[in-house]
Amino acid sequence: MRNTLLVTSVLGAALVAMLPAGAAGAQAPGDGSLKVQASTGTDQIPVTGVAVGITTCSAGPVLATVTTGRDGTVTQNFPNGCYQAQVTSVPSGCELASIAYVQVDVAPGTTPVASFQFRCA
Repeated sequence: MRNTLLVTSVLGAALVAMLPAGAAGAQAPGDGSLKVQASTGTDQIPVTGVAVGITTCSAGPVLATVTTGRDGTVTQNFPNGCYQAQVTSVPSGCELASIAYVQVDVAPGTTPVASFQFRCA
């Protein structure tokens, strides 16, 4: 299954343009990945359809909005740096049970995880 990326700024478009044609999941040399994980309950049941906006830690414009898939995760490549992942939309029947944003450092060959907990009916 291919993850969907909605680009919401010119800088976000530049990030996508840095990826090789037709390889949205491919990493450019020197890039890392940022993984968003959404789950509910003590059994960590995946939550589908959580939208998360990604900005730099300096709180600039939203670079990208990613949405969790059936496994409750989404992974996107980004250049090295500090990023903030913030929940922007919660699926019907769920509410955020943890903080709304997480800061992570992306570095080559790494995949830091921004984890969010939910309570769902």
